[in-house]
Amino acid sequence: MLFSDVYSKHYNKKIIDSIPIKHVFNEIDLIDFYITMRDGVKLFCKAAFPKNAKELPIILTRTPYGMQSLRFFHEMAFYGYICIAQNCRGCFESEGEWVPAKNERNDGIDTINYIKSQPYCNGNIAMTGASYITMNQFMICDILPPEVKTLNFEVYNPYRHDILYTNGMFHLEAYAGWLAYNSGITELKPNEETYKKMINFTPQMYADENVLGKKLDWYRQWLKSDNKNAPLYNYGAYGILKDLPSKIKVPIIAHASWYDPHFAGMLKAFENMPKQTRDKSTIIITPTNHKQALCSDNDTPNAFKAVGTRFIRSKLNWFGHHLKGEPYFDPTPEGNIKAYVYNKNDYIVFKNFNLQAKNNLFINTNNMTLCHSKPTMSVKEYIYDPLNPAPTCGSEALMTDYMYHKNKKTVEGRRIIPPVGYRNDIISFVSEYFEKDILINNDINVYIYVSSSAPDTCFYTRLSVIENGKDAFYLRSGITTLKNCITNYKPNSTVNIKIQMAKISALIKSGMRLRLDITSSDFPAFNAHPNTLKLWAEETNAVKAVQKIYGGRIEF
Repeated sequence: MLFSDVYSKHYNKKIIDSIPIKHVFNEIDLIDFYITMRDGVKLFCKAAFPKNAKELPIILTRTPYGMQSLRFFHEMAFYGYICIAQNCRGCFESEGEWVPAKNERNDGIDTINYIKSQPYCNGNIAMTGASYITMNQFMICDILPPEVKTLNFEVYNPYRHDILYTNGMFHLEAYAGWLAYNSGITELKPNEETYKKMINFTPQMYADENVLGKKLDWYRQWLKSDNKNAPLYNYGAYGILKDLPSKIKVPIIAHASWYDPHFAGMLKAFENMPKQTRDKSTIIITPTNHKQALCSDNDTPNAFKAVGTRFIRSKLNWFGHHLKGEPYFDPTPEGNIKAYVYNKNDYIVFKNFNLQAKNNLFINTNNMTLCHSKPTMSVKEYIYDPLNPAPTCGSEALMTDYMYHKNKKTVEGRRIIPPVGYRNDIISFVSEYFEKDILINNDINVYIYVSSSAPDTCFYTRLSVIENGKDAFYLRSGITTLKNCITNYKPNSTVNIKIQMAKISALIKSGMRLRLDITSSDFPAFNAHPNTLKLWAEETNAVKAVQKIYGGRIEF
């Protein structure tokens, strides 16, 4: 079967980026086959073979999302690779039971061992693929045979607790939304209605049965495991996974997205690799979301300069070097980070973050400003109602939003924030105009003095940049529960808490201002905290809380 006969509506033989590669093939054969695992289960594969070629390098991807999810993966076959895509166990045409992560280590290495023994393999193999597909690479990165020369990680965090929970708050949209699409219930057809029901169902612990029609023990275990010492993160697949970045021996190229919930974990994994591996690897950070698509209400020139518009240019540059021994046709900063800088609108290369000295602005509750000198302390009060949470607007915590709102504007990324005062439960502070340019290239930390009438609650901070004198564009946010910061918090007592935002590279230009919003919810990016000590996913009696802000500072 000719490649063009099947994919003519989705692919173009000529990749639109200028890629100086020799020996481009004009025709591709698509071949379907199965690989048998050690327990007899057969997994379905679809491979693209350059026509009339005998031995070539192999690029493998293993996906639970079906062949339609692979976008332009098979297109790389035109450039002299055999591209093999495999459906994970229990997914689409593959046999077996679908349980996330459970079988990927055995299935992954069984697949690699089969492929390396085939006559069409020339002894050079790479793996690629985003999100869960990157997890499949992590799961075998410490037991790879010598034929596997490199890996390509994209938008995935191998530290499971950090991606399910941030400081006690569950990534509701990301994983209730993900479940709506990946429940393994074959009778269920995912759609926007199911997605909305999953996100809004209370108590979330029973959303599986009530919305999807089946109890899913593995999802309930996710919900229950708010503590990082829970068995979920220390045993089984996820227990293995968290230690694997330190065991990677082959060079990797990583594609991270500024507005992806996996971003912080990707950077952490890169930093935790052995130095000799990291020195041969690179991570490229693009101004995109989990889908690796633009997500901004203002222009982002040169956004794909480092990777190509479909993330193929950077892959072919990397694979050509590591699988074919060709020189890089695009300079690659091995051992470094290459990151897009907002407002500079271009990429910079550096070894580590924290290039700039820390800057401080104080939170002035007297006149609702961010100022340079420490003010006298006063109080601002608001009522947080879990039944009426503040909606997400701008975020790096959303993951599946784009899947269900294809014809609507999504809210993840650098969105315009509604004006100051648009909700009574959001307290906003605005700085003076900056007199000189400042590069933010590090963590952003917010320290605030707070109190709550509840025994436990949530505080959320959002930083945005007023770039044109009027519109505030989302930059970063952070969230925490009181329980995460304070042991045995006593209601109405004043405490100092720290909320850390993820790293970001952005140029704050002269004439711009910063705006900091403080509230107690960011729904549906995170669950609405019930203001009780009970596990949020089982709580049915949420209560209102009186929240007070006394001041603090922001460090950037």
